[in-house]
Amino acid sequence: MIRINDDASSAWSWHQDKLFERALVMFSNDESSDRWEKIAAQVPGKSAADVRRHYEDLEHDVLEIESGRVELPSYEGELESASWVNESGRSQVWVGSKGKERERESERRKGVPWSEEEH
Repeated sequence: MIRINDDASSAWSWHQDKLFERALVMFSNDESSDRWEKIAAQVPGKSAADVRRHYEDLEHDVLEIESGRVELPSYEGELESASWVNESGRSQVWVGSKGKERERESERRKGVPWSEEEH
């Protein structure tokens, strides 16, 4: 669930998101009590509470996606631009399908080696 807030501090521009991402990397190992203030100092117009809330929202969204409760969108022209396409013309990249395709993708992510037939 993405939080929607009407106040101006809740709107994040693309530039602010990029600064936020860089600050998270810069302070990824920082366990001090003022970590959020340090991150906020890197993102103009955002307070420590804003960046912490943005992080928590991002964390929640990632968990929802990874759990399969949120299906990834399929963008127009996605299959045509895919670099790996099998004989049927379908993309080899899993983008939220369910069932056996999802199982196979999970196995691949776990590092299961290819069979001779797959090779």
